Amino acid sequence: MIKPMRWVMLLVILSLSGQERRDLRIDSVPAANPLRDAGSRWALVIGISSYRNVPPQAQLKFAHRDAHDFADFLKSPAGGAIPPDHIQFLANEQATLSQIRAALHGWLARSTGPQDIAYFFFAGHGVLDDQDQGYFVAHDSDPQNLHATALPFAEVDAALTGRLRANLVVMIADACHTGRLGWSTYQSGGPSRASESLAHMGQGDRSFLKLLGSKPSESSFEDPQLDGGHGVFTHTLLRGLGGDADRDGDHVVRASEAIDYVSRRVPELTDSRQHPRVAGTFDARLPLAVTEASPPTAPTTRLDITGPLRTAVYIDNVFRGAIQPGGLRIEPLTAGTHRFAAEFADGSDLTGFVTLHEAPAQLAVAPPPPSPLKQLRERITAGNILDSGGAWDFYRAHTFAGADAAPAAGLISGALEELGQACVSDYVQSTASGLKRAMLARAVDAFGRLETLRPDDPGIETRRLFCTGRLQIAENRFAEAARTLEATLKRDPQFACAYNALGVALGRTGRQKEARQAFETAAKLTPEWGLPPFQIASQLVAAGEPAKAVPYLEKAVAYNPRSVTNRWNLVHVLRIAGNSGRAEKEAAELIRLDPNYPPAYTELGLVYESQGNAAKAADAYDTYLLLAPNFADSAEVRTRAARLRSRQ
Repeated sequence: MIKPMRWVMLLVILSLSGQERRDLRIDSVPAANPLRDAGSRWALVIGISSYRNVPPQAQLKFAHRDAHDFADFLKSPAGGAIPPDHIQFLANEQATLSQIRAALHGWLARSTGPQDIAYFFFAGHGVLDDQDQGYFVAHDSDPQNLHATALPFAEVDAALTGRLRANLVVMIADACHTGRLGWSTYQSGGPSRASESLAHMGQGDRSFLKLLGSKPSESSFEDPQLDGGHGVFTHTLLRGLGGDADRDGDHVVRASEAIDYVSRRVPELTDSRQHPRVAGTFDARLPLAVTEASPPTAPTTRLDITGPLRTAVYIDNVFRGAIQPGGLRIEPLTAGTHRFAAEFADGSDLTGFVTLHEAPAQLAVAPPPPSPLKQLRERITAGNILDSGGAWDFYRAHTFAGADAAPAAGLISGALEELGQACVSDYVQSTASGLKRAMLARAVDAFGRLETLRPDDPGIETRRLFCTGRLQIAENRFAEAARTLEATLKRDPQFACAYNALGVALGRTGRQKEARQAFETAAKLTPEWGLPPFQIASQLVAAGEPAKAVPYLEKAVAYNPRSVTNRWNLVHVLRIAGNSGRAEKEAAELIRLDPNYPPAYTELGLVYESQGNAAKAADAYDTYLLLAPNFADSAEVRTRAARLRSRQ
């Protein structure tokens, strides 16, 4: 993505035969306004095909391409020639929950003005949880617990209707690809009800246009035959905005025309299995695109560029190559004014406009002096955020004004969100073991600082309190932790993570019955999350009832089949419950899942011993020792293996 504009003087040397060289400058030129807006247009564009925590069958193929092409359309003259620094583009691995939140609450909210138009485009999974709450699924969201790891529709609604100063919001969501995403509940092609919740967003006073990919109980389809692969809805919308929807021939595609076009074409392309939906309060004559006839062909010329190696060059927002040892030649280019951008290998950039004449031109570029925004980005990239002299201290010590203000707020917000969300996401993936005090302390600190940037966001305080409660558990301050987590739940009664952590704190203070109730509440709120049934199973094992614990551990494994810890515990409990045959099968599956997980082999060895198979038990112990020769129990395992060998 091309970074915020800074207007820098550069020399353009024209090669004019028989004439004296003259200097041109790359200057700031008033932004093009083909849609004749009173203000500016801004866009947060998100496309996610690759998901870290959903089943392989639920991965999408073309959502990121949909977002990329939509962003390119917005930058084109047809889409309004929106400057690149007015567009925040997040795709796949970039589109984490933290980065989306930072872009929405930090960058977009700070950028828009009262006469502006804001776009929110999302292509990816949009789903409802078991409480009928809707969520946009981020790259790192976990279907076990969407409430803790995905972006609620309600949060987006509050941001777009309450925090943005824009006069009009255009939300485009191709986000109803499946009904359920869980490992134990995913059904390919299952209908999604998310569209109904999306349609209810934007009920405030602000003008709000919602273009949704499908109706309730329909899925959004992808088609590999559409220009190399696209979502049917987004592809059709872009075709319409490109001119196909201009039914009155006035070279302007208005909202009513785009709506009519996608409403007709998408059902045609999907055999009536998908019908776009439109909602909101908006002016039907709102221009969304222009399709002016091509201007007369202008004379062409060329531009030779020299500068640091590997500098990426963009002309009119299109990548034209990187500077090589012999420079970079770009041709043909029409004479006239062009948007120019150079992105240097060190992360700095130059942007502006250059006017070319018919004669070939030469341009020498060089990185500008380090800007505060670049220095902030470098600290964040290096992971130096909360340390003395890190990104937070740097952000607080500098005044980011003008075009740098919103990007700086987005950068620091995203960095703090990532540190804080790490505590929440870790808990969703974890079992009872492995509390990480340093991570928890960073999360509490990060959320505390983030609160000063977004004091009107109640979710930050809720997550800070939850992480504080986890930190208190890690420090064996269980009574304090219980009080902190109870305070968390007063702010968010649907926060299953807080209920589960509360159960841990209550159990450690001897309040087992109340702990069980907390675990069961967490399980009820998130019936596909593996940690609450794991905790209930742990209680039953501690009470001497391992057989009763088995069904709960089976649920934990089904909900999070990639967790080696959950499966190891199932093997362990099956063994101590006397079901060695089933324990052996589960141990084999555990080793298939992670053949380098040493505890799997000790447990398998104990299973073989219980079956009277000393040779296989010794082999399993030998494998453990090969993987973990110096673990705390390695000497004991070595002795056990030797004793079994001596009996053969």
